[in-house]
Amino acid sequence: METPSLVSALDRTRRTRALVEELINDPAQLGPDFQPVRRLTDDAVVGWKATGRGRPGTELADTLALLGEAASLGLVERLDWAFRALVFDRAVLADVRETVHLTPEPQTYLSACPPRLAVSVGRGRRELAVAAEVHDDGLADLRLLEQAVAEMRGWGWQIVLADVADERDALHAVELVRPDVVQIDLSRAGRRGSAAVAAFLEAGLSVGAEVMALGVDGAAQRAEAMTLGATVGRGLLLGTPGPLPL
Repeated sequence: METPSLVSALDRTRRTRALVEELINDPAQLGPDFQPVRRLTDDAVVGWKATGRGRPGTELADTLALLGEAASLGLVERLDWAFRALVFDRAVLADVRETVHLTPEPQTYLSACPPRLAVSVGRGRRELAVAAEVHDDGLADLRLLEQAVAEMRGWGWQIVLADVADERDALHAVELVRPDVVQIDLSRAGRRGSAAVAAFLEAGLSVGAEVMALGVDGAAQRAEAMTLGATVGRGLLLGTPGPLPL
């Protein structure tokens, strides 16, 4: 006989799976939110970072919670493709000419686009400038990452490498990926005066990468970003996430 706590856990899993499946089948509920990426010298919009979320009022409303639950259910790949197709549809509809930034989940690397999403994904690849962000979790399998980067470059995408937690991993990734953009997150603890950050940025600049700063939430962060060599940034000072302007 199942114990009450086990029954409760199973009920929660079923409910969560149903919520995630609903988002996959109706991706419009995922948002998306777009936050402007601006040039730091004149505030011109040069890109849009797309993020997804669950249905408001549910336990999946937060982006990280949604990804965590999808991972526990083995649904990340399906969710990621649904979100990518939605982002492309919204950006094409808004006639976006700036670069669309998104973060392909490592589970989606080298996977095939689901047939039902092929039209949206194909149109996005043809009509949009796209930048794919690589974070810590993308470095778990460097061979897979190298193959995924080659595939994305074949689509004409730029590669953005985030400042990852381990300096050696970050420097190895710069050498492997040769990113178009290296990203420094000013909101992370220990960024100011960090030798690891300085080495990461120097490595990025050595392969011709542009520097993008996250966490530009005020004038002090803008000044810090420019001191670090950033030319573009994202943060509350530069614009909050929301719908694309039509």
